[in-house]
Amino acid sequence: MKNQVIEELERYVQGTLGVPLSIQPWSGGRNLPFFLKDQYAFFQAKIADLSCILIVAGGEQESTPAMIRKHVDLVQPRAGGEALIYVQKQMSSYNRKRLIDQKVSFIVPGNQMYLLPLGVDLRERFKRARTQAKSLSPSAQVVLLHTLLKSPQRILALNDLALQYGYSAMTMSRAFSEIDSLGLFEISIRKRKRERILKGTKLEIWEKTLDYLRSPVIRRLYADPSINLPDGVCAGLSALARYSALAEPGNKVLAVGNGTGKLLIQKYGREALSRKDVQDYEIEVWSYEPALFAMDGVVDRLSLFLSLRDEEDERVEAALEQMMREMQW
Repeated sequence: MKNQVIEELERYVQGTLGVPLSIQPWSGGRNLPFFLKDQYAFFQAKIADLSCILIVAGGEQESTPAMIRKHVDLVQPRAGGEALIYVQKQMSSYNRKRLIDQKVSFIVPGNQMYLLPLGVDLRERFKRARTQAKSLSPSAQVVLLHTLLKSPQRILALNDLALQYGYSAMTMSRAFSEIDSLGLFEISIRKRKRERILKGTKLEIWEKTLDYLRSPVIRRLYADPSINLPDGVCAGLSALARYSALAEPGNKVLAVGNGTGKLLIQKYGREALSRKDVQDYEIEVWSYEPALFAMDGVVDRLSLFLSLRDEEDERVEAALEQMMREMQW
């Protein structure tokens, strides 16, 4: 597998940048801790005038971006000042984005090349040249989540979804326009109704739309037992603990819709619900109703992922990875 990755990397770099590339095993790798040698293969390379060390991941399973950053930092003192470049055969768009945030140079052959020393950020498979909105509206996100979580590869007709989720026909029409602008669906007529059928698997659609999806959480409120809590859905770290090996947080996290959140503020006042030192309950106020896709009183995995993906805690990152790895598409 590692030799195959190197061959693909050579073709990708030379074909994309049009510069000479030389690769040979790196002798310095012999002095690294065993767990690093077991997990990676190390090569010395020269890309144009850039001397670097390639850290090539073995196997198909992805490490968390935070863990990759730690491993790169462990190799750095032994690299003699040369640039370090992480290489993996496949990597989710989410993890690629997090590595960029972590300022880790990487190459995913055929997909993306992010080389800080050369000022290179080239994207192949996922590059977009279009005029869509930077992120979907809450109603459009509901339509997409419906397709990924409930629908057998197709979106129902506009009026059917408007009725099912309590949106007006006008709002749903705008949501469909946003969805159509992404070019993810083929339109067909079935029983005199227009339907949209996915172009690809649900996992592929999820990865292609991640950059357009936003966290459903628009504000967080904090409550002690004296507050008469509304009916909510288990969310946040409380929900993640249900979907992974993460320990239960000290406070319980509930999610409610925006309307319920406004009623809470009207009843108790914003100040009374803004004390972060109150750790009994954390109430997430969502831009759409969290119960729409909840199962057994717990928010759905995709919305939960979106609500927590910017967390920098390594334990949360690992738990999110476990949750998504076990997702049944």
